[in-house]
Amino acid sequence: MKKTKIPLYAKIREYIKNQIDSGELKPGDQVPTEAELMGQFGVSRVTIITAVRYLVEDGLLYRVAGKGTFVQSDPPSLPAANRISLPVKKSVIGFIMHPARDLFMYRLLLGIEQSCREAGYGLMVRSSFSQDDELQAIKDLLDWGVEGLIIHPFYGEAYNEAILKLRADQFPFVLVDRYLPGIPTNAVFSDNYEGGKMAAEYLIRLGHTQIGVVSSPISKASSSEDRFQGYLDAFRAKSLQVQPHQWLTRIDEDLLFHDEVTTREAIEEWLTEHNEMTAIFTTNSIDAIYVATVAEKLGIAVPGNLSILSFDDPGISDLQKHYFTHMRQDIESMGEKSVELLIRAIDDPSTLERIKIPVSLVEGRSTLSLPAENALPGISTI
Repeated sequence: MKKTKIPLYAKIREYIKNQIDSGELKPGDQVPTEAELMGQFGVSRVTIITAVRYLVEDGLLYRVAGKGTFVQSDPPSLPAANRISLPVKKSVIGFIMHPARDLFMYRLLLGIEQSCREAGYGLMVRSSFSQDDELQAIKDLLDWGVEGLIIHPFYGEAYNEAILKLRADQFPFVLVDRYLPGIPTNAVFSDNYEGGKMAAEYLIRLGHTQIGVVSSPISKASSSEDRFQGYLDAFRAKSLQVQPHQWLTRIDEDLLFHDEVTTREAIEEWLTEHNEMTAIFTTNSIDAIYVATVAEKLGIAVPGNLSILSFDDPGISDLQKHYFTHMRQDIESMGEKSVELLIRAIDDPSTLERIKIPVSLVEGRSTLSLPAENALPGISTI
């Protein structure tokens, strides 16, 4: 007979129970912090959060906001048969995602799925192609009894009423990769503003000042808006003039997914009209591949005549000769932090937090320093 594998959180739960039973942890004692337990057992924060959560439900521990977790004064006695007491019914979290067009969504799903497994949660996944799909997915997952939701929100001109209702009803949910400006919700996302700023600063240091931008509509997604704002502020900090005609910001996510030909045609027309550009910053990885493909068709050498810097690594493509310089997001961490935050929100519906994940610049072969004689005075080149 195959032996059932005990989850890590259950082993840690049992370890702390044994410490209480043996008197090593006495009533009123503070248990080790999450960071200490993570170091001791070599596990993720979500595993510790889950173990402690079940110990609180067992009546063995209690939490004090801002102080820590402590042993109950009169903990209940549990029979030996319940020593490793897994939940009778496995709790389930719902994840609403966009269809996977690139590595980003795949890696985000991996991070969420791994963290759910470590925490002893099941994961139910739904895809959304539109706000209507998102609305239906939320309704379906609620009907199926999920304890909480992680939502990669579909952008639009208005916020989805179903998400606003979740907030009004205090149903536990976390937005991932994006947030709703002006609406306080739990959210986990990359530091997109800093990433856009770092990207522009890097290209400026290479001597570029004629820097185009390719993006989805700026006003529709917080991620694109923040990246674009970072780019603008980098220009302003250097007293450089921005050139709105060098921005291609009408590429819809729908268009990218459904009509690749139209997207390439729009980029080709734009590149042809604005051949003064020496560098392009794309706010997502798919756009970077399209720009490089169209540039090659037009006989524009990358990076010899045109540098391309992408937000996210385009990964494997038909352009293996281009290893793109890109802003790296810690996507798996984004997924892990989303699960951690959701579990806290399930325990305490008043939880309200926005977690910003740092990004980093990865140099590749798609960018090149502009010759010093072509750079503007006062712009140093790498």
